[in-house]
Amino acid sequence: MSGLHVKSFAFRFRCACGALTLAAAFLLATALPLAAQSPDGQIWEHDAASRVQAVAVSGDGMLVAVGSRDNSLSLFDASGELLWRFEAENSILGVDISPDGQWLAVASEDRFVYLLDGENNVLWKYKAGRPMNNAAVARDGSLVAATSDDLSVYVFDQEGSLLWQEELGIGVRAVDIYGSGEKTRVVLGSDDGLITIYNREGRNLLQAWLDYSVRTVSVTPNGARILAGTTDGSAVLLNGANGKEIWRFEAEDSVNSVSLAGDGSSALVGSEDGSAYLLDSDGLLTHQFRLESEVLSVGLSVDGSRLSVGTVSGATRSYDRAATLSGAARSSAQRQRTLIAAVGVIALLVLAAVWAARNTAAGQQVWQRSAAGPLGVMQTMWNARLSYLLILPTLALLLTFNYYPAFSGLYHAFTEWSPGVRTEWVGLANFQSLMENRFFLSGFRNAAILVVVSIAKTMTMPLLVAEFIFNLRNRFSQYWFRTLFVVPIVLPAVVEILVWNNIYDPAIGLLNESLKLVGLEELTRVWYGDASVALGSIIFIGVPWVNAFALLIFYGGLISISNEIIDASLVDGASTWRRFWSIDLPLLMGQVKLLLILNFINAVQTFELVFLTTGGGPGASTYTPALELYYKAMRMDRMGIASAIGMILFFIILAGTIINMRFVSSSTEYEA
Repeated sequence: MSGLHVKSFAFRFRCACGALTLAAAFLLATALPLAAQSPDGQIWEHDAASRVQAVAVSGDGMLVAVGSRDNSLSLFDASGELLWRFEAENSILGVDISPDGQWLAVASEDRFVYLLDGENNVLWKYKAGRPMNNAAVARDGSLVAATSDDLSVYVFDQEGSLLWQEELGIGVRAVDIYGSGEKTRVVLGSDDGLITIYNREGRNLLQAWLDYSVRTVSVTPNGARILAGTTDGSAVLLNGANGKEIWRFEAEDSVNSVSLAGDGSSALVGSEDGSAYLLDSDGLLTHQFRLESEVLSVGLSVDGSRLSVGTVSGATRSYDRAATLSGAARSSAQRQRTLIAAVGVIALLVLAAVWAARNTAAGQQVWQRSAAGPLGVMQTMWNARLSYLLILPTLALLLTFNYYPAFSGLYHAFTEWSPGVRTEWVGLANFQSLMENRFFLSGFRNAAILVVVSIAKTMTMPLLVAEFIFNLRNRFSQYWFRTLFVVPIVLPAVVEILVWNNIYDPAIGLLNESLKLVGLEELTRVWYGDASVALGSIIFIGVPWVNAFALLIFYGGLISISNEIIDASLVDGASTWRRFWSIDLPLLMGQVKLLLILNFINAVQTFELVFLTTGGGPGASTYTPALELYYKAMRMDRMGIASAIGMILFFIILAGTIINMRFVSSSTEYEA
């Protein structure tokens, strides 16, 4: 068979293989991720301007009370329509609603606990010495219990009269109530891991100890089951009669909120890891809701049919339990069918390749030609086996500590990943979550500003100082000025940042004190705490911005310029300024090219500067994508989303590098 026919056959075969491969890849990359995205069953969603700190659901799930950091308590109906809004004088930290929706107990940072009726009327309020952090109300409104930052629990009757108060001497915010009338009971969880049941008169009826601080509790209407959430990430179901543990569920991070169905048949657990876990009566996971930020509060109706979730980002979401579980089942079946189809396509591809290579002359020729290259490489490596053996340790270290983490990050960007615990493929869900994360998106604006400023700093002051030193006539002066500007390079960047933190200190900082000294006291401010100047304050750090590394790069470029060129410019009568523009700058384009890409990479990955100064605040005014990566990985244990952020930054840096290599030409390229 002619070479032309062989090439034609190879081309057609490769096209067919490519089509099959693309089909398999498409099935895996689209159908699977779509099946793992946001679950079915969401009824409505409300996005507030500030974090949702408390959520409570009525017995039939038709009413949802939402307390926010913006001082408001909002009551929504089953479709998400706002019925009314109550305004406190400070953040709402706790809320509870009676099963019939007629009573709402509200704890606020303004130090008040309020009892409202279903029409938004304040029936009474009580003021403590410190902020009230949580509240609970009996099903008939006959008893209200509230916990406070003064380490006490307060219990009131329906008229707002204080029945009793107990000073616990330790932090407490976990409280719930069950029963009615004279048989009403208060369940309390404290930071020492103690769960206590009190009767209406304040007498201790039962105590149970857990291993970690109790952050939240929920109890069934008859008190038979008590669900407690702890700081170690455990949700523990206890027998309300004897305090014995029935089951335990481990979340990925601290548990912020729990809620039990009336018969204990289901439970909802909200965690700092950004998930809400729906559990069955045995504590087994039936569904996991992945949200864009930390889950602060959850609520479950008495019959378990409706559930609501509130997050740090200000989102409140309400779900139908039956629709959610059926949607999850459909998604699981779809993933299985898609995986089977993809495996079948790949198997057909392999079989077609084997058949063509063994049963057709053209296929055999293509196989021989394709194998010649790899076999030749293997032969060359075998001939130089001693050399390859000597560099094997270096290659092993590079693969282990450089390449493996990089490729691991690329893969895990498409997964929900807890190292050593689980890795679940979620497709594009992590990227979708980032596109809805206002901190991440606003961080790009700040990163763009930092990139421009960083490049401007590097291309101005270091270059001017390098020119200044280069044009000094006295070699002795050149040496000492060069040394003087380079010595600070031995100082760690962290030390410089900490020094500037002291300069910006609002109470005793040098900047504010200097302004007061010259009569400009009206200009003093909390430099890191004012959103209008926080980013500018960070940018100003290091003035006059003579980067020692950039200075050395530019100075090295200047001293490499041929003396003949400089002498010729002097003979032609060129001024220093003319020589800078016509000789120095064009011949320094190689150094400019290097510093451009290095500063671009460094600015895109800006982390330590913001982390050690503002931590990204106030609000998101100084946030950067690299800081969000750190918070997701280290504080929230969201390794999959952190990997997705790393992947995005990788492609941004890759694009910037390609643009720099393509459009910034060095002097050597001019000569070519």
